[in-house]
Amino acid sequence: MPGKFFKTVIMFATLISVSCHVWAQDEEKFDSKVSIPIHAWIGPPAEQTSYARYKELADAGFTHSFSGFPDADAMQKALDVAKAAGIQLFVHIPELKSDPEGTVKRFKDHPALAGYHLRDEPNAKDFPELAAWVQRIRAVDDDHFCYINLFPNYASAEQLGNPSYREHVELFVKTVPVQVLSFDHYPVMTKGLRPEWSENLEIISEAARKAGKPFWAFALAVAHDPYPIPSIDHLRLQVYSNLAYGAQGIQYFTYWTPKSTRWNFHEGPIDFNGKRTVVYDRVKKVNEEIRNLSG
Repeated sequence: MPGKFFKTVIMFATLISVSCHVWAQDEEKFDSKVSIPIHAWIGPPAEQTSYARYKELADAGFTHSFSGFPDADAMQKALDVAKAAGIQLFVHIPELKSDPEGTVKRFKDHPALAGYHLRDEPNAKDFPELAAWVQRIRAVDDDHFCYINLFPNYASAEQLGNPSYREHVELFVKTVPVQVLSFDHYPVMTKGLRPEWSENLEIISEAARKAGKPFWAFALAVAHDPYPIPSIDHLRLQVYSNLAYGAQGIQYFTYWTPKSTRWNFHEGPIDFNGKRTVVYDRVKKVNEEIRNLSG
């Protein structure tokens, strides 16, 4: 990827962010207490639940995290530890599906609760079931949001269950009453940028604006074929572009490097063995920049 191209795009996106920042101050709308959500998609795993691990996550600039936990007791422990470290967690346990009302009642008043993680990249045929699930959760707790992450626009029609991506997003917004939209798109590939990226941001931004809902967008923080180890320029390119299109939350896939038989994941901010990689400090730097622009 040509370095000059990256620097040009990053400079452009940074100027947009700084201009918005100055405008907010001039209009007396700047609030230094505002903090944009920065979400670790796959945070510390259940067996690594400790104050030190969540403090490490917070030190890298993260405010939110999601990991799968085996049961409600493990989730409770993680929430308690996360509270001490200043991190909010999304509940993702088998009981959230089997007993949504009981699970939500147990956790809805926990100060470290961010919301409820339901599904990643659903097919359109799953929308009615997801809508019913969201409604059951919101009937008990309408103060925390239900999280469902959508496919990128390079997913196939078969994956989407819709003939076009725009129709897929529109149907989801119409059918599933989530409070926040989320989608993933990883544009920086070893061979260059995905050409569909801007269109994806435009479609999600437009859908969120029409629905009166915020949207969260991703930056890729873990290498795997065909994606390189992310440089700080790669991260900035993704993050500032997301913000320029109006994203109100930034997410990283992933924080903890997952093990997979399908993908050769490597060099996430934290590796398989719990050791920091060079990407940890890169993500930390970009998160500091985001935090300084949050108001």
